[in-house]
Amino acid sequence: MTNKMYFLSFVEECVMDPAYFDYVGGRIEVYEIGSEEYAIEEIRFFTKKLKAFGNLRDKYDFEEVTAGELERLRKTIIALGEKKDV
Repeated sequence: MTNKMYFLSFVEECVMDPAYFDYVGGRIEVYEIGSEEYAIEEIRFFTKKLKAFGNLRDKYDFEEVTAGELERLRKTIIALGEKKDV
């Protein structure tokens, strides 16, 4: 693994379809610290597991993580399910 560090920013987007009223969707912007000023990756999320997602957001939003932590976050987002375009 690399020793690079990444900064995370959660961005929730409005879900307009009434069929998905109880869902949250959006993206996690990933920035490489000490590199570009623009996000190097966007991790999309779309889930109705609001409590689990809220806990994840509270833990990682505006935080710095290692490459290993970033990979675990990717896997956790997939495990929340409903990973699709919003």
